[in-house]
Amino acid sequence: MFKIENNRRIRRQIIKVKTSGQIIKGVGGVYTVALPNGERAKCFPRGKLKQNGELFIGDIVDIVLDKEGIIESIQPRRTQLVRPYVSNMDGIVIVLAPIPKPDMMLVDKLIIGATENGIQPIICVNKADLEGADAVAQDVANDYKDIADILIISTQTNQGIDLLMDKIKGKFICLAGQSAVGKSSLINCILGENKLKTGDLSKKGDRGKNTTRHIEIITLEDGTQIADTCGFNKLEIPLFDPSRLSSYYTDFDEYARDCRFRRCNHYKEEFCGVKKAVESGKIAQSRYDRYARLFEYVEKKWNTRYD
Repeated sequence: MFKIENNRRIRRQIIKVKTSGQIIKGVGGVYTVALPNGERAKCFPRGKLKQNGELFIGDIVDIVLDKEGIIESIQPRRTQLVRPYVSNMDGIVIVLAPIPKPDMMLVDKLIIGATENGIQPIICVNKADLEGADAVAQDVANDYKDIADILIISTQTNQGIDLLMDKIKGKFICLAGQSAVGKSSLINCILGENKLKTGDLSKKGDRGKNTTRHIEIITLEDGTQIADTCGFNKLEIPLFDPSRLSSYYTDFDEYARDCRFRRCNHYKEEFCGVKKAVESGKIAQSRYDRYARLFEYVEKKWNTRYD
């Protein structure tokens, strides 16, 4: 009897395989990992990884394959975003549309996350075939022309899709934005099939209904990877010293050289080069107004961090 049990132990040891792979999907604590040989394995996090809930889609993880895959550790991340929880991406594509009404503050926050990671954002104004798209595109151009590539696209007519594909070819990008702006429709357009469910606006108003319940990476034949994320209408900014906020507004840098005070926050200070640039129309008033509101929020959060 002992001999048989011992043989079973030996057999179990032989079939265990240590490898690494990329997390491409996670639902209910079960993660799908793409392996180097092209296969996929369902894996479960071990110990502290499970308790801390720190796994991101896009993570490169070390795993052990047995009867079930076990994620043992996470390899260092090149980049990461929090909400959407995606790592190791090369770029972020922020999708807007005339309906639902664009939330530019959300765009600002997403760009802050991209800037912190050294990622160049792309802003896509979708639904170009709808009334109001030109006005949205103009607002976006006024606010972000110096910090992001801006594309006008339509998943209904394929307008701008080829140009977008040229910019993301061979890269790992994350789609982000409000619900119902057409992120899933954009992926369906790229794939040429209705792979993902799409949604409409809520009957209660112009807020989108979320149809994507989890983040999943889709890999194209040319190696391009696209992560579709859950739509969201709010995004929390992490706790940090408010004096850091202006460093995320790279379009302010040129004019900040004219500030009298070296540590100018471009908020209530006098003789501020950034505020002069706003007055002269070099920086959009709408973008600066959102910066001021965000500065107030970050400052209040920082000053009450010990309350």
